[in-house]
Amino acid sequence: MQGFEYAMLGGSLLLSLVLFMMCLLLFSLRKSWSVSLGRSVGEVETKNLGWLDLAGVGLIFVIYLGNWIDLGRVYLTESANTRVIVMQLVLQVGFCGLVLGVLYRRVNFREFWGLRPVRYWWVIGVTFVGIGSYFVVLEVLWAMGFEDWMAKVFPRVFEGVPGDFPEITFSYQLVLGVVLVISAPLMEEMVFRGYLYPVLKRMGGLWLAAVTVSLFFAAAHLEGSYLLGRFVLSLILIAAYELTGSLWAPVGIHFLNNLYVFVGSLGE
Repeated sequence: MQGFEYAMLGGSLLLSLVLFMMCLLLFSLRKSWSVSLGRSVGEVETKNLGWLDLAGVGLIFVIYLGNWIDLGRVYLTESANTRVIVMQLVLQVGFCGLVLGVLYRRVNFREFWGLRPVRYWWVIGVTFVGIGSYFVVLEVLWAMGFEDWMAKVFPRVFEGVPGDFPEITFSYQLVLGVVLVISAPLMEEMVFRGYLYPVLKRMGGLWLAAVTVSLFFAAAHLEGSYLLGRFVLSLILIAAYELTGSLWAPVGIHFLNNLYVFVGSLGE
């Protein structure tokens, strides 16, 4: 990883932390969880969220900041292997366990996340419109030369001996596919859109929460070349969640995007 990319990702994470503090400031001015900025717009519920969630959100931010620090200290060269992928899976499971533990007995998960939407066809329609909109945005960016510009700003330089990198085997592709296509859409949506967003929406309102979570989501993946793309994707995922009130819509968009990326990687 280049020093500029490392600094930019760190700056983005820190900026998202500053925005989180702004949400906290707005909440402190209201002095009560009984008054909610967040539920006045959209379908995402924010009720039953309270002080305990400040600790949950803060812990998630701290862990991701720690990952960024470790990246600079340990992974200065590019490497990807099954161990790293499994570690990502373990991290995702840990975050989901944290979310479920913090929300346990305080919310009805089926209602809170809209897991049984009344209008299934509306959820499906928003899902396909959302993924189509994202691909259109990407095509516009590529047509403007954004991809070539990013390749110059974030050149991928691989260092080390061949043994540092994985042999592309069926088992490796299987693990990668499970994590990328199945695990990530479910678990990341549960954490980012299903938990962080409603808490910050209640504290700071829809727009500030959407920007904060999207910037944090993009920077937390620790890939500078995809920072803008993931930021836009997160905004679309939040819009789909607000339009439907069901977490299945952002999960579906996330799944289709990751499936497209995974299938494309198989041909390389």
